[in-house]
Amino acid sequence: MPTFSISIIELLILFGAGQGMILAFILVSTKRLRKKSNFFLALLLFTLSMLNFTSIFEYSPNRNTLEIFRYIPTFWVTMIPAATYFFIKYLINPSYQWRKTDWLFFVPFFIEFGHRLYRFGYFLNGNLYTQEENLNYYFTSNIYESIAIIASLTVLIFGIKDLKKYEEQLYQNYSEVEDKSLRWLRTSLISGLLLSAFWGFLTIMDFDFNSSYRLFALVLLLGLSMLIYYIGYSMIIRQGLLDTSVFAVANKDTKGELHEAQNIPELSEKTDEHLRKIKELFEQEKLYQDPSLNMSMLSDKTGLSNGYLSQIINQKNNLNFFDFVNSYRVEDVKKKMSEPDYEHYTLLGLAQEAGFKSKSTFNSVFKKMTGKTPSEYRKSL
Repeated sequence: MPTFSISIIELLILFGAGQGMILAFILVSTKRLRKKSNFFLALLLFTLSMLNFTSIFEYSPNRNTLEIFRYIPTFWVTMIPAATYFFIKYLINPSYQWRKTDWLFFVPFFIEFGHRLYRFGYFLNGNLYTQEENLNYYFTSNIYESIAIIASLTVLIFGIKDLKKYEEQLYQNYSEVEDKSLRWLRTSLISGLLLSAFWGFLTIMDFDFNSSYRLFALVLLLGLSMLIYYIGYSMIIRQGLLDTSVFAVANKDTKGELHEAQNIPELSEKTDEHLRKIKELFEQEKLYQDPSLNMSMLSDKTGLSNGYLSQIINQKNNLNFFDFVNSYRVEDVKKKMSEPDYEHYTLLGLAQEAGFKSKSTFNSVFKKMTGKTPSEYRKSL
């Protein structure tokens, strides 16, 4: 009678696969989360989970115990780069319009899935593969993996660049970016990039199927499970994390692509006048005390376009919108720290009075602009 054993590492990998499937189900079954970006994230999580689930039997000592898992067509390596690409695309650009050429991303998957489905049907009919057929399948599987690795590395590198552009747009348009931050995604993409590089190393080295190869493979699968755990953790601690409406950024074209502002008037002799008007709004009306202040609101107040305002602030003050607004908030806090009427205020209370929405933003911005933490600065007074 065949025996079945499982190690702690294999158990962690299987739990990761289970969590990925649960998260994928939540994303597609929860009405509030039914967004295009979430569909592709669910597809990615499901693909990674099934890859881990199937591989755990291929790369462990139990590979001959449950041989059927070697043939089930759920090993969709070519789906990984396609799902990753469109998840990032729709998350950053919710209004992105699907193009006919986008189907080309899925051509490798259709070929791979068809091939694996045929092999599974052949196995169910009771046919046995010859050694030559198994070698041919091994060769084609390496081709699929090579395509997936190259495509994944490319998608992840460009995805990280797109995130950088997205963050630049945030700081040009908002005075508070904590709720819109995608740092968790950048961490996930960098982790995915390292895992893809390690995956490529395993494929290039083409180790014999021995204990060393199984160890490396299990490390890769464990890394994928850790990535799934991290995504799940991010979803839990950040309410509304995947509600893509919060990630919409101004200055996008009709297809939802991020781009540099165009048709912006050149700075003119009226620029100084416009700048004085902006400063009056901040100094006299204390516009900065509104935690939700963004470039569009300032545009409504001044009658100037977002792009032109951004140009004035950037070139005349050498600051982006985020730093420009928060410099006023920091000065407001510093001033009140030295006034007796505000001695009983906590640091967080002073921050909120000045317009800061989150404690983390207040602490990081204050130290960036003063060289001291808020508590250190207060003590120095």
